[in-house]
Amino acid sequence: MTNKHTKDSAPKQPGQRRALLICNGKFTNIPGYGLMGPGKDAQLFKTVLSDPDTCRFSVRTLVDRGLLEVRREIAHVCAEAGKDDTLLIYYSGNGILSEEGNLYLLVADSESEYLYATALDAEFILSQLRRSSCRKIVLLIDACHAGAFFANNRGIPNGLYAITSCGADEMCGDTPEGGPFTLALCAGLRGSAADADGDGQVSIDDLHDFIKQWLRESGHAGTPQKWVWNVPGPIYIANVPRHVFMSYAREDKEDANRLTKALEAEGLSVWIDRKGIQSGSWKERVTEGLNKSRAVVMLMTSKSLNSSAVRKELAFAAKKTIPVIPVELQIHEGEDLPDWFTLDYDELHRHFIDPKQYKEDAQKLAVAIRTLRKIAPDRAKATKKQH
Repeated sequence: MTNKHTKDSAPKQPGQRRALLICNGKFTNIPGYGLMGPGKDAQLFKTVLSDPDTCRFSVRTLVDRGLLEVRREIAHVCAEAGKDDTLLIYYSGNGILSEEGNLYLLVADSESEYLYATALDAEFILSQLRRSSCRKIVLLIDACHAGAFFANNRGIPNGLYAITSCGADEMCGDTPEGGPFTLALCAGLRGSAADADGDGQVSIDDLHDFIKQWLRESGHAGTPQKWVWNVPGPIYIANVPRHVFMSYAREDKEDANRLTKALEAEGLSVWIDRKGIQSGSWKERVTEGLNKSRAVVMLMTSKSLNSSAVRKELAFAAKKTIPVIPVELQIHEGEDLPDWFTLDYDELHRHFIDPKQYKEDAQKLAVAIRTLRKIAPDRAKATKKQH
């Protein structure tokens, strides 16, 4: 009999990015082990991974499913993944250690009395990964005792990179918003947060460092562990889209920070300089930030209109043909505007953010920024035709 997931499978397309998310927070047969976070984890992580501009994964999600279905989907995705693909398997839920120190991941129909037979054992996942031809594998485990995943294993496949939410003897947190490890994971993959070296990509190394710092600064329990087996090169989990440059006067720092957070909540990456012009590397920081930006958002206030630093940033953006979007928190009449702004930028469309509907107006601004990106190629073609 032919295995329908191997020989009869459709031809594999090279370089696909596949993800399987297994999230279990309800355990019918084990009272007291339920979790609030995994259901939210599934929604958050699927949204991040399937983003066509950043992670670009094809995502299959299993929420509160039984052991047979979970094992079948693991076998299926491992068989389907080709050698040029990137395969990501993620689990969010509860982990239990056996007397031998082996890790068992609970699923919807697990039973504490027959844990070996009814829970998802780490060795089964590894056995399917060993059978797979894929050699760019990412394994993410968000569960108590997750660091015991590789205990007593029978062999690790080449090309595997894993991050566990904690050590073998540690417990993890659980919140209604999701597990802290997964919240850190999603925060690192959105925008440019985990791209510490600014190369425009988030590697698993970048992500691990970001998660550790995020959890430490947030005061959550658990020390994320990193595991690598014969990975020939970096595995990149996300591309960082070109960011939005925030131009503002230092006196408007609170307003600039609020607008930055609002745009980041809409999935945009924002570059904001918080060190100030007095810092010796101001020119280098700002020019690098502007060169990598898709647009400049100028927080238009009386302070910024009289700021030499803001004027320099806008002049540099104009030289580099980077779109500038003035954003007003209060309406400025013509007589309030300095001559330099009227001469160079008065024709630009201004976005007004009403404090009474801040979120809605920030969403409209985010849409306008994304529209700039979409029409950029057409503008480039038109420019070429003119020459």
